[in-house]
Amino acid sequence: MTATTNHSHTVISALGQSARLQGANQPHLSRVVASWERCVEQYGLDPYKVAFPTVVTQTELKSYQERVEDLIAVAMPEVERLFTRFVAHDYIVSLTDGRGVTVLFRSQNPSAGKCADSGLILGAVWSEELQGTNGIGTCLAEAKPVSIVMDNHFDERLVDFSCTVAPIFGGGGKVAAALNVSTARPSDHSVQSIVSEVVRRAARRIENRFFSRCHTGRDLLRVSQYEDFSDVGVEMRMALDSSGRIVDATPDVLRFLSRKNTSLIGQSLFDVTGAGRNVFSSAESAEIEVNGNRFFIRLAESDKRPALAATASRVLPKAAVQAPDMKLLVGDDPAMALQIGRMQKLVDRRLPVLLQGETGSGKTALAKALHQASAWSKGPFVSINCAAIPPELIESELFGYRPGAFTGASKQGSKGRIAEADGGTLFLDEIGDMPLALQTRLLQVLSDGEFVALGATEHTKVQFSLISASLHDIPKLVEEGRFRQDLFYRLSGATLSVPPLRARSDRHLVIERFLLREAAEAGIPDARIDPAVLKILLAYQWPGNIRELKHVARFAATLAETATISLRDLPPPFKSDSAGGPADVTGNERQIIELALQQSGWNVKLAAQRLGISRATLHRRISALGLIRMASAP
Repeated sequence: MTATTNHSHTVISALGQSARLQGANQPHLSRVVASWERCVEQYGLDPYKVAFPTVVTQTELKSYQERVEDLIAVAMPEVERLFTRFVAHDYIVSLTDGRGVTVLFRSQNPSAGKCADSGLILGAVWSEELQGTNGIGTCLAEAKPVSIVMDNHFDERLVDFSCTVAPIFGGGGKVAAALNVSTARPSDHSVQSIVSEVVRRAARRIENRFFSRCHTGRDLLRVSQYEDFSDVGVEMRMALDSSGRIVDATPDVLRFLSRKNTSLIGQSLFDVTGAGRNVFSSAESAEIEVNGNRFFIRLAESDKRPALAATASRVLPKAAVQAPDMKLLVGDDPAMALQIGRMQKLVDRRLPVLLQGETGSGKTALAKALHQASAWSKGPFVSINCAAIPPELIESELFGYRPGAFTGASKQGSKGRIAEADGGTLFLDEIGDMPLALQTRLLQVLSDGEFVALGATEHTKVQFSLISASLHDIPKLVEEGRFRQDLFYRLSGATLSVPPLRARSDRHLVIERFLLREAAEAGIPDARIDPAVLKILLAYQWPGNIRELKHVARFAATLAETATISLRDLPPPFKSDSAGGPADVTGNERQIIELALQQSGWNVKLAAQRLGISRATLHRRISALGLIRMASAP
């Protein structure tokens, strides 16, 4: 046994002795000991040689976030609430996916530097196997809430931090995410036990709302040990099929209501509770007793929302909610619809099309819609953001490579994204950022229908439809010698300028449709919109365009507790922190951006997240508006 391993076992022994001496007063120590044992015996880690956390690339992060996009939308309001509650005590709040990849992150400036030095940043991977005992990794490993306080951490670099984390379960009882709050202030388990209760309830609220979103269209039952159903954070959920059988349930329902050696899933509600679906209503709860425990059950909120229609103020026909993405994006502009029709024909014939427009104006969504409506819809849709891939990697990313083609190449080689698009559609986003050398290779592929991967000698033949997009003025780039003129002609079989949301004559309908579609997906099929909400959203300048509108709509639909989407459901910066009511939004983009910057302490990355736009876009708007951080700004 090495000296390092000896030391690790000595520390584990000391922790174990402490747990035995303090027994029931500190049961958490036994879990810390068990985690440390896994770190040494299973993972072969050394507390003095733990690697700095892996931080995924921006391209990878985007992919991870897209996989849990619905969960992030549901979680954002709770993350915001937690951060508001704990920010004065120097806590950060983060959300990771089931693998430990940080997909949401909130911090204030004084904490940002220390967090970054320790790896507590967006995109960091916090698995127990790689980082040792830590709040996120240990929570995911055990699928239980946990607090890892200061020197309970395996990695000595984390001993200043205290982390409290709760799991969020998805369909089938699998861990889908972890909700974390961390502080670098001195703390202890008695303090963290109080924090833990708040975090666990927040995680449960996310879990229940995510469960409801996953089972939109089914009968959903709320289960609680309290008859008043006043706190979603202590409830559980069940989903039923049309015959009244239980098709899914949150983990605590499975734990409390399952009978010995019998799975709850697949049983009829009557067999489990002694009561049928018709017994439960949304207005009153029914009492049941299972396994000696008393519970109250009622229909989920979504089941009673249609009954509230008389109190709502505005609604669109259901057809508007169910409209396909193409209708949602194109709107009611006849000229736009005519151009889209032309583009669909070009995509069917494998002729390239070019989309031009601001960041977030819907270019990617429109490209997907064109693919889905084309003759190539059964093939893959492969999207590449040319601006997000480092220049030195873009060639291998596009064209692939053979094993050993260059230093650091994968032993298995790589097929390349162009080959992956064979038989489908290749979408090159931000094509204006593609290096000139790669433009030449791409032109050859478009001309010949084949290419040679890095390190290979044989040609790979491909057929695909090509859609490109850019926020840059490509003809201007051609004039400046930064984009090949012949490639531009090849790409632009047809060019569509996608207007920014603020310039669209039909933005009133676009905003309504997005809100109602998100509401329908959140389980509010007959949602209505308070006219005051529309007034604010119509006056807003939408610097993040359709992308920002989508985030705002999801946020509002997730928070809505009645059939009417109201002012209280809107996210910052549409309402002030002090009054809790609507902010003074008068259509002045400067005021909106200044408010977001002030609320984030002029943390541009954080402000961009709150606005639903990219950092690059926000930097451009700050420059264009001539905004300057004042010395008194926090």
